[in-house]
Amino acid sequence: MQLAVGRDNCHYGFACCPAPVSVRRSARRVMDKAGRKIRAAFEGLQNLWNNNQQIDLQSVETLTPEDFAVSEITCHGFPYQPTCLAYDPVQKLIAIGTQCGAIRILGQPGVNVSIRHPNKSSVIQLQFVFNEGAVISLCSDCCIHMWNIRLKRPEIVHSLRFTREKLTLMYLPFQSSWLYLGTEKGNVHVVSIETFTLSGYVIHWNKAIDMSQKHHPGTVVHLSECPSDDSKLLIGYECGTLVLWDLKDKSVDSRYQCMQRLRSACWHCEGKQFMCALSNGSLMTWTMKKTAEPTDLVIPLSKLDCKSFNSAGAGNSKQAETETAGSQQRVQAASSKQLFYRPIDKVDWCTQRGSEDLVLFSGGTPFLNSERPPCITIMRGKSVSVLEMEHPVITFITLWDTPYITEEQDCSAVAVLLQNDLVAIDLKSEGCLCFENPYSMNIHDSPVTCCTYLSDCPIDLIRALYAIGSKQKKRGYTSKNWPLTGGVWSSSPSSDPELVITGHSDGSVKFWDFSSVSLQILYRLRTAKFFEIDESCVRTDLNLFSITHILLCAASRYLAVSGMAGHIVLFKFNRQESSAEVPILQIQAFGSPLYHHVSPEKSPANPSNSAKTPPCCPSNASANFSSLDSDSCSSLAKPVSYYPVKMKSGPTKRACGYQTDVICLNAWPSLSLPEAISAMALNSAYGLFAYGTDQGLVVVDILQKCCITVLETAELYGTGDATSLRSPKSGGSASLNEKIASFDISDSRQSSEKQDSTTAFTRSNTASSENAQHSSNKAYVKMSSKSMSLAGGKPPKPSPRERTKCSSDRESLDSPDMGFEEGVCYLEFIENSSRIEQLNGVNLWVGTTYGTVIPVNIKLPEQEQRLDSPVQVTIPGITLTKQCGFILSIGFLDSQCNMLLPPVKFFKELDQENSLAKNRVLRRANTLVTSVDVEGLQSTKSDTLDFSSSSSSSGMEKKEYNVAEQYIVICAERSSRVLSLSNLSTTLFNFKYDFPFVQASVVTFNAKPIIAGCFSNGRIGAYSIPSLRPLIDVPFFPPNLHCLETVKFGHQGTGVYMCSPTELLKFAISAHFVQDSKDALGSLYLPCVMPQPPKTNFFKELFNISSRNTVDRKELFGESCGKPLKNVAQRIPMQTLSAEVSQKKVNTTNEVAKARLALHERGEKLSEVEDRTAALLDSTKSYADHMHEIMLKQKNKKWYQL
Repeated sequence: MQLAVGRDNCHYGFACCPAPVSVRRSARRVMDKAGRKIRAAFEGLQNLWNNNQQIDLQSVETLTPEDFAVSEITCHGFPYQPTCLAYDPVQKLIAIGTQCGAIRILGQPGVNVSIRHPNKSSVIQLQFVFNEGAVISLCSDCCIHMWNIRLKRPEIVHSLRFTREKLTLMYLPFQSSWLYLGTEKGNVHVVSIETFTLSGYVIHWNKAIDMSQKHHPGTVVHLSECPSDDSKLLIGYECGTLVLWDLKDKSVDSRYQCMQRLRSACWHCEGKQFMCALSNGSLMTWTMKKTAEPTDLVIPLSKLDCKSFNSAGAGNSKQAETETAGSQQRVQAASSKQLFYRPIDKVDWCTQRGSEDLVLFSGGTPFLNSERPPCITIMRGKSVSVLEMEHPVITFITLWDTPYITEEQDCSAVAVLLQNDLVAIDLKSEGCLCFENPYSMNIHDSPVTCCTYLSDCPIDLIRALYAIGSKQKKRGYTSKNWPLTGGVWSSSPSSDPELVITGHSDGSVKFWDFSSVSLQILYRLRTAKFFEIDESCVRTDLNLFSITHILLCAASRYLAVSGMAGHIVLFKFNRQESSAEVPILQIQAFGSPLYHHVSPEKSPANPSNSAKTPPCCPSNASANFSSLDSDSCSSLAKPVSYYPVKMKSGPTKRACGYQTDVICLNAWPSLSLPEAISAMALNSAYGLFAYGTDQGLVVVDILQKCCITVLETAELYGTGDATSLRSPKSGGSASLNEKIASFDISDSRQSSEKQDSTTAFTRSNTASSENAQHSSNKAYVKMSSKSMSLAGGKPPKPSPRERTKCSSDRESLDSPDMGFEEGVCYLEFIENSSRIEQLNGVNLWVGTTYGTVIPVNIKLPEQEQRLDSPVQVTIPGITLTKQCGFILSIGFLDSQCNMLLPPVKFFKELDQENSLAKNRVLRRANTLVTSVDVEGLQSTKSDTLDFSSSSSSSGMEKKEYNVAEQYIVICAERSSRVLSLSNLSTTLFNFKYDFPFVQASVVTFNAKPIIAGCFSNGRIGAYSIPSLRPLIDVPFFPPNLHCLETVKFGHQGTGVYMCSPTELLKFAISAHFVQDSKDALGSLYLPCVMPQPPKTNFFKELFNISSRNTVDRKELFGESCGKPLKNVAQRIPMQTLSAEVSQKKVNTTNEVAKARLALHERGEKLSEVEDRTAALLDSTKSYADHMHEIMLKQKNKKWYQL
């Protein structure tokens, strides 16, 4: 018998006699059937294993879309691009309008409510309805809206749109229900604020001006009622014409003509005089009786020394006084025609009890050659005080105590709205000191460049920062309390302490307490004071001290900060002052360092003898990092690194708080191209710090204060054709004869064979720890593979950067653009347990811009030798490709799909390390993060194990298959994947997004891990883990890349982002948190008793009879004046109820209907019961009668007759 091979299948036949065709066909069918059974059996076993895993993973998911809802919690910071200011003297509230349609209402410290118009039109003016809990806003789209601020979240209750004329101004008299509206055409309309309907009463411009006036008066710029006669309305036009209009007679009472354009006007409290602010920097005073010429004309800043405007910079409070009389000022105004002055934008004439009248105005400074800071001027009698401001003045308003304009105003403070700040000035203090602003208005003192959010910060860290930061309080403020006392604030719905850290362009880092609804500054750290810019720096357009990344380990209080110049500062918290020198690590440029130009004739004969500069070498603080040695200028082709910043020389006194521990200076790849830091990771338990750039990875030992390894991105792959990976001293190249184990995750799910050789990079063993820390000429390379050898006389191979350009097997399959070089974009320390031997132990997971995830093994020495022995870094050669875009976040899960966190070492343990007398126990157990026992993570001691036992060489030995299962969650720009660390070739779950992620994080929500992120189109999304099931996907963020890049997600469904360059907004994606936050906002409106009106003087009342006449506005502006013209204004349909309120209304209606139905049914049942009760009563009565008859019948019978 021999084997006969057919065309498609194999069968058995006889050589002497060929089998019939039918036999061969039957044999084929049998073999096909058997093959199918075998394949089905294998596929069934594989599917059974995968399904069991998926069932186990999906069984732990308890989150549903009903648990998620997106809402804004509170907004902090200064309102971006402010436009107007309003004040309620009864409720003690202030409102600020902005160009983007937002309104910020402020009260006592902690009362901070932000609302926004639906169409985001610019707010022109705001007006409080005094003590009524309402605010009226005038917008640039010719709409007026009334907001109800009695609600915790104010809403619009009325809206009116003007279609024919553009509104420029509004005025609401005290205790009046009629609103005056000035238009661009010069007309004045009247609107009822009760019904928000237009009145038929109109003041036309052609009836207000004089008949002899030939030109249009211009826009209405001022409206106000006379304090002594509320039937007289003062109308100011842009051209300088002022008209006192009689509302009853509908005629002009008097006219006043200014020679310059009118900017503002105000009444004296007696109602006999008013003052005008003009465009030429002058103030003009008029009386009601004398209309031909003003009683006073003055240029208030003409007598001041012009040098006073130039001698002080912005931000200083400077006063200048003059003792000239009013006549002398008028003469000066006439004789100073050669000088020109800026317009006076606003003027206010107020009084103070027991003092002279005050005149406050903004502007009016002379035009000089040099730039002057903006100012607010206070005129008190003959003295003039000029208060210089840091930013341009938008407007100001005096904070008076009574709403009655006829009463003498005891003005004690003035609120000044600047372009980037809100200032309150104490007018009764000597020198006009400022109040200390209790709101977080100084977030943008220097532009915010990055931020970090910790939703579960330890409370002891916040207390320590507050204790240190309280010593940094500024001086020069008045001792009085903040003048705004309105509203009531409540506590935060979150019980966890929250911390926000912001980095700024000037190199400063600010710590903010976000635990309550208010944002409070805790501590400020300045990093620019440690450095100075090198004179040879050519990039003067860059702010080299600008903060790019912030990383905080809350448990150990380590802080890492990176700057624009490629420098990184590692801080360590210390309660005591110190003056020790700071160790500095210089890292050479990746791949292509700067070279001096060397001619071929002067090139050395033996290039191998030329010294190589180590890429990382410890240096003293006094070293000059940018200057070149004289030997480096020789003819040798010697690599030179360029450092644009250098450390200030000499020991510096470091104040208590965050003190510099290690400084890393990264060389620029060219004179004009910065070395950008793209990712950072720190672990206090391991004592390691790693950061990535656009070109590679650097690992630093923060305990030994030395650099462990410097690797380019291409060197992380460990492919067979790569030269020896660069080390701090290796100048040549080494070859690999055997391929390093590599897992290629492809659609065919095939994996390459594991090789025994691995490449280890470590510093060589040293004799003592002192030599290990200070020697810069040591050998840093240790090859553990038997086949590795140095290429002695062979020519150098192409650099890893050149290999990256020509290599195609490592490129991401979904990356749309591969023109840029691959860099590191995410780093994470973790301790893993897996069936794959190379992944057991401590790993540093590296995510690249090509969508590749690469683990790097970390091998720590024994605990007793931690400060003496080097740390080994090994590349196992495992790569996870096929991601879509940049790697944004990586998370790890245990077998129960609970989130794993790396071990940490706490601050108290770090304090004990300074004595070096006790051996510490490092935390190595992966910790389960739950919302119930977060603090138990810090206090549990049972999980503390000896780290050296797992980090030794025995940890890399072959293990059994009973290790605890772990999973990895990889979140990239366009997709997310969940894989098992024991089977990296199989993707358990995969989900691709329609729009790319801008920011994404793996966080916990109700003790379950989720992926939360924001898309490029402004939508916010959350996905369950491990099934990657969508939980929420709604539009929330503005489609602005600058805002989306600042989004930070925290645990338990909260997050923050910079909604504008000056504002920080806190939001929540938790439905429970959103519901609880409504009660935590407090209230803006408090029921207050209206102040008593001022008592009238008998003699004034006797001789000023007209003041007693009051006008009935309802009769004037009501139906008696006729109907308004059509299409002048139309009321916007009622759309003020939000979806939530509408839903509540629908639910209430349904509940009422159900209650009525139940009541009706109950009535019918009661009727039935009543009928049955009546029938039972009748039956009982008949039964009683029947028994009575039987009793009477049997009553006289004897016993024997029965």
